[in-house]
Amino acid sequence: MRRRRYALLFAAMALLLAGLSGCSERNYFEPKELRGSVQYDGELPAKIVETGYAGATLANGQVITKKGLQNWRLPKGYRYINRRGPQVIAAGDCKPNILYNLDTDQTLKIDLPRRIVAASLIPGSDNLAFLIEGNRYGLYDYKKGKIVALYDSDKAITADIRIANPIMLDQLVIVPTLDGKLVIMNKETGAKIREIVVGEGKEFNNVIYLHIIGNRLVAATPHRIISVSPRIMDSQSMEISDVIFIDDNIYIFAKDGTIYHCDTDLKILGSKKFPFAHFVGVIYSDFIYALEREGYIIATDPELSMANVFQFPDKIDTWLFTTPDAIYYDKYYFKLNLVSQKGETYTHEGQAEDENGTEASQEKGEKALFIEGIWKDIKSLVTLDDANETEGGDE
Repeated sequence: MRRRRYALLFAAMALLLAGLSGCSERNYFEPKELRGSVQYDGELPAKIVETGYAGATLANGQVITKKGLQNWRLPKGYRYINRRGPQVIAAGDCKPNILYNLDTDQTLKIDLPRRIVAASLIPGSDNLAFLIEGNRYGLYDYKKGKIVALYDSDKAITADIRIANPIMLDQLVIVPTLDGKLVIMNKETGAKIREIVVGEGKEFNNVIYLHIIGNRLVAATPHRIISVSPRIMDSQSMEISDVIFIDDNIYIFAKDGTIYHCDTDLKILGSKKFPFAHFVGVIYSDFIYALEREGYIIATDPELSMANVFQFPDKIDTWLFTTPDAIYYDKYYFKLNLVSQKGETYTHEGQAEDENGTEASQEKGEKALFIEGIWKDIKSLVTLDDANETEGGDE
């Protein structure tokens, strides 16, 4: 099992770094002009040993989240999945999944049949929503040590390492699967309400981006991005390396080297192509800085009207994690050290934690989120799946 898991991780990492699959001939990005070079700002206390959607784990157990390097450590042999307040969800190397309490330094076993690949703690309850290896998902009561609901989705042999975590929406929990679906469930009982198909790729089809922007639910796989509003679902089909949003603007970084600037309806407002560029990470402040696999940083303004290219210290061939304003690579980091003139805080691919450890964008969403009855309208866009019934109890 361990050998198979590492094989899948290696394959996913290869796809992420290569930016292309199935090509016998590889082309490389070659900038016409370099405007300078950047150097690392410092060295991490240990190398990155695994990255995921919400964070990266170092060899010494420390974790990098979207807020940067944390001063606490996971128990030996565990990898970071997600956090809410002092509670950290972690998956082990051939060890039980655990809930690690930062305040008490205690661990609680999460008794699931396979390794967790994505999970979120549900506010106001003892449940956590999970996705495990084998593309099974559901709810787990960590206080009772009991599976509340468990479902099987279609088999997914390959997966991008950025497996989006579940998010909450009022009384609902939205679980992204490895086969490109969003499953909407009741957050208390785990009863399945609806499914939304994001992508239908045969390989590497998991959801790599999931966020709520105003009254829009935006999700993406490596092959397709959708934006669901109260009455309509918009989409764009393309090979996707990364997605970010700034204010009400969505930026899609395609595997052909094109950056697309879209509104929340996914209407393309502008684009700029960098031939053969393979984007592996993005940071931003007043400008957007895209890290290119061959060792370049492409800087462009939000309107994509101009661009400059800078030399990065290394080609990217191992673990990488980005926060909105920093790049963490191998055992080094590079930080923008820039403050937006607008005085705003941006969120990149996922949900940043606030000072109390809660997800700021989630709480903002729960207050202003979708007008009353929005899901009644969304139900007309998706189909009810009665094929799989909830399984109660342990397995």
